[in-house]
Amino acid sequence: QSRIYIMSLTSVSNDMEPFSNHQELLNEYEGSLLGSHHEVMEILGEGSFGLITKCHNAETGQMEAIKIFKSRPNFIHDAQKEIGMLKRLQCLDPDSCNIVKWNNYFFDKEIICLSFELLDQNLRDYILDRECRGLPISEVRSIIHQLTTALSHLNSLGIVHADLKPDNVMVVDRHQQPLKVKLVDFGLAQLLFAIKSDVPVQSLWYRAPEVMLDIPFNEAIDVWSLGITAAELGTGCPLYMGNNEYDVLRAIIQTQGQPADDVLDRGKSVNYYFNKEINNPQHWKFKTPQEFELHTGYHPVDDLDALPCQHILVDLIKRMLHLNPDERIKPLEVLQHPFFSFSVHHRSPAHVCIEVNPDIETTEISQQPNSFQKTPTHGPMPTVQYQYL
Repeated sequence: QSRIYIMSLTSVSNDMEPFSNHQELLNEYEGSLLGSHHEVMEILGEGSFGLITKCHNAETGQMEAIKIFKSRPNFIHDAQKEIGMLKRLQCLDPDSCNIVKWNNYFFDKEIICLSFELLDQNLRDYILDRECRGLPISEVRSIIHQLTTALSHLNSLGIVHADLKPDNVMVVDRHQQPLKVKLVDFGLAQLLFAIKSDVPVQSLWYRAPEVMLDIPFNEAIDVWSLGITAAELGTGCPLYMGNNEYDVLRAIIQTQGQPADDVLDRGKSVNYYFNKEINNPQHWKFKTPQEFELHTGYHPVDDLDALPCQHILVDLIKRMLHLNPDERIKPLEVLQHPFFSFSVHHRSPAHVCIEVNPDIETTEISQQPNSFQKTPTHGPMPTVQYQYL
């Protein structure tokens, strides 16, 4: 039986910062005008870039989601970069391509604001609303298909999203069936012909091994993130959690083995995580926790019964999570996978399972850290319960 070790959290944080000053922000913005005709109705979220607000457009009478960037120079540059990427996406139909509709941008004094269609709920909250039990297999299939469709269209334009995760997938209307989702947030997106490896990409838990090892990357990193997201949809919990890249790499290696030597040889940061074996200098060996001064691991609990199509979903996820990006399944190949033609009439969660090495110790780990944290962290960490599916 294929198995996967997952970590169960009562709640999972994301890249949106906690609402420590929510009331202060609400008092400042609620009822105010952005630009000439966008009245702020509600603050939907806040992050390092600024705020997401729900606004009423007095000219059209429509509700919109407005992304407000901070006025510091680096955020102005980020806003300009995102606008450039959104302009490239305007040739795509946002509904059939499962990509958020961008309306325009405007200024509120010196602050840049981006206007988007207002969508219902992000996929992270949608999963949490189901108490992290995993989604029905029909929804897992539909969501993966829609996100793969979005990636396929991005690939046709030579665009890498570079930050696919449940937080950046919006459910259009959670009460409408069949469920429709859209990919959002192109703030980290890059053009394939102009990849910048020194620019941070991908949130930590969804980061491809080639990014962590500083191997030249391409659109395959989005497929990796999709595979991690697919596993999370099936299990209800993030697949590879950790406080830093070492934690996440160790979890990947314990589950899937380590990348082949010819892949590791291409990594500029491979010496940070691996040692050359003394008796075989051509072979890399992952550093022990003692060598890296870190500890992480998993503990098995009870098995759960799987659905009839479990093995097909597992096969797809494994292909998405191939450690060699050159051999990782492509979006168009994903759409042709048997998982999308397999019929099963069952409404219970998917209970995804993938094989791992059981000879590993328990540990403690904090909730999701900053997206781009690279250096190790120390100090006490909240305990997490581990669940074995």
